[in-house]
Amino acid sequence: MNNLLKIKKFSKIFHLLISLMLVATPLYYIIYWAFINSFPETLITANAASTPLLLNPLSIKLQIIGFVTSLLPLLALAYGLLNLQRLFAFYKEGVIFSFEHVSLFKKTSKALLLWVFLSIVYESAKSIIFSMGNPPGQRVISVGFSSPEITILMVAGIVFVIAWIMDEGRILTEEQNLTV
Repeated sequence: MNNLLKIKKFSKIFHLLISLMLVATPLYYIIYWAFINSFPETLITANAASTPLLLNPLSIKLQIIGFVTSLLPLLALAYGLLNLQRLFAFYKEGVIFSFEHVSLFKKTSKALLLWVFLSIVYESAKSIIFSMGNPPGQRVISVGFSSPEITILMVAGIVFVIAWIMDEGRILTEEQNLTV
């Protein structure tokens, strides 16, 4: 099997996986917020401080606010996944190098940056929502920036540099093809 056939085969698999993620991720958020009061506290506060955030069940109003807030990073993630899906659709068809590839890489990089920022906002809002029903003195606001965010920012930077290099390569190839 030649390399192009391998690229097409693996791209088809990744295209399918990304398509599944585009369906599964929103479903996860819907289930999470719809059944938040049914989950064990250890599942809800897995990444939170040891102080219990959720002393009382969340009201429907707070569940809706939580879900709407979760749409912020979800939309950024979906935007990034859609760009990746388009990229692998090109690869699946055997189109390996074009200006559209560069554009999709840049858009994916921007989506990752946006995802980091909106995830921080979401996690902070979630800490407020979870502690809203607590008595004064036991309410929590948590703003965090840790290694997962740093990792995603580094990946976003790498993807942007790859896009830049691909664009320069594309320009050089076009100039070379026009040279007689």
